[in-house]
Amino acid sequence: MSEHIDKNVFQTILSPVLPLIEVNQNSLHNDLDTYKLSLSSFTTNLLFGIITRIKSVGQIVTEIKTSPTAKALGLVVASKSMYNEAFNRYPPEIFKDIFHQLVKELDLHKIPEISHLGKMLIVDGSLFPAISNMAWACYKKTANAIKMHLSFELNRMIPTEFISTEGNFSEKEFVKQILREGITYVCDRGYIAFNLFKQISDSNAFFIIRGKSNMTYTVKECLTATVPDTFLKFFSDITDSNIIFNSDENKASYRIVSFTAMGENYILITNRNDLTTYEIIMLYAYRWQVELFFRFIKRTFKGIHLMSQSPHGVQIQFYLYMIAYLLLLSFKQDTEIISRENEKDEHESEENNKNETLLTSSSCSNSNAKRPYVCGLVTLLGEKLKQFYKIGLHWLLAVKNNLLEIFDVNIAKVIAQYSYQ
Repeated sequence: MSEHIDKNVFQTILSPVLPLIEVNQNSLHNDLDTYKLSLSSFTTNLLFGIITRIKSVGQIVTEIKTSPTAKALGLVVASKSMYNEAFNRYPPEIFKDIFHQLVKELDLHKIPEISHLGKMLIVDGSLFPAISNMAWACYKKTANAIKMHLSFELNRMIPTEFISTEGNFSEKEFVKQILREGITYVCDRGYIAFNLFKQISDSNAFFIIRGKSNMTYTVKECLTATVPDTFLKFFSDITDSNIIFNSDENKASYRIVSFTAMGENYILITNRNDLTTYEIIMLYAYRWQVELFFRFIKRTFKGIHLMSQSPHGVQIQFYLYMIAYLLLLSFKQDTEIISRENEKDEHESEENNKNETLLTSSSCSNSNAKRPYVCGLVTLLGEKLKQFYKIGLHWLLAVKNNLLEIFDVNIAKVIAQYSYQ
């Protein structure tokens, strides 16, 4: 707690990023002396706007001019034109570097049941509407759009990399750009391409990608489908096979897991031969987390409203959303740990620390499911996900209403009360 002494909640949230902003500020000669809205002020003001869920530059300007909270925080009052100029003045690479540094440096919780299976990246893209005069954001004849291509790390539930492009940019090309050895990429049907499968495999990386029902293949070997008895009631018609796709010129061998869930048929293609059937199914099920993240950016952070119309400005806005998300998630996890460590409950165990196993596995009865963590893949969907990995509206409102409060155990407990809402 010593690092939080005499810091208010807003300062505590921003504390991991402030040294990074300062380094970049110092690299810009005369920036502080030349511009009222310097890099530091520009970044801090926008992070304040994002954290307090303000959707436009105009509203940020009004909030900082009139809000007692903003005044008490010492935020710089600036005009809308100053923000527009700053969006064009600062290179997006500054914010990209800050984002990547936070991804590396923040001590965020890792999910043991998933981390045990290796590093998992969910890859997906989502469209953001663009106005008609943003000609660079071409999508359709009747509409412009920007596409955010994102990699979302399942192990820590955080975004790790993204690019923003015109709406027509290929999603598969983004995967090729971010390929790294040893990582498993989880994708939906939009990423089906035999040459992509080959490129991932040739890079000593892995994939779990949902296939299409009209894909034809030849079964080389039927494998034993391994799913804990506890979860068989959720799935039917489960098969696990090694196959070769009939139309694949490379004639490469892949593994297919097929099953039916809630009346819908699924075909999952993978080159991970070490995973059980159940692990493949559950890892693909967690692909939904990237959809929830996009919804969070668009609705909770109000990212559907663009603050800038230039490609550089849009990149900066998106990077600031990522930075704000990482800062808030880190703050939430710290708040939960501080709150739990100070509870007087006699049943609290000594596991309340940053490195504890946050998720407990439910009992499994199946001779084929001998890995002790496999059922824990399901428990994450419940209470622990909300407590440590979900940033909800009520929790954000509690944060907003306590930005000026000195961050201590009592405030940590107040804010932590809203983790489940």
